[in-house]
Amino acid sequence: MIRELKFTNSDATPKTVILKVETEAVAPIMSWYGGYHSGDRYTVHVDCVKVEKDQNGELLGAI
Repeated sequence: MIRELKFTNSDATPKTVILKVETEAVAPIMSWYGGYHSGDRYTVHVDCVKVEKDQNGELLGAI
């Protein structure tokens, strides 16, 4: 299933990045983004629903 993965980052340019990805790709992409943007203030939404992440940007729970 294709999902809309949206990162909104107050500390980056551009502030918002939207990706269309398979469900299985959400967690690895979040992990990469969290490592690359460590320390930034950002939120993650999947299909317009805010998802929880840990301090490393890893997905908490299921989507």
